[in-house]
Amino acid sequence: MSPSPPPGAGDELRGAGLRVTAARVALLETVRHGDHLGIEAITLGVRDRVGHISLQAVYEALHALTAAGLIRRIEPAGGAPRFEGRVGDN
Repeated sequence: MSPSPPPGAGDELRGAGLRVTAARVALLETVRHGDHLGIEAITLGVRDRVGHISLQAVYEALHALTAAGLIRRIEPAGGAPRFEGRVGDN
């Protein structure tokens, strides 16, 4: 018997009690496939996946996903915040 596939982004969002939207799925996938991405890179990645999204919507989705523990916000000293998909390893 083969192992079950890992949960998809939609399943993870539902499991965290969040509504599944195309923007949230695209954002979660963009952050997880990137490496310490900043807001601009995340916004471009989401736009590549779903088309136009406002910067405010990106900030709101990042806040929701961070609060739910699906992504992590990193704040380097003197630098802009970055986000990564690795969570729970510190």
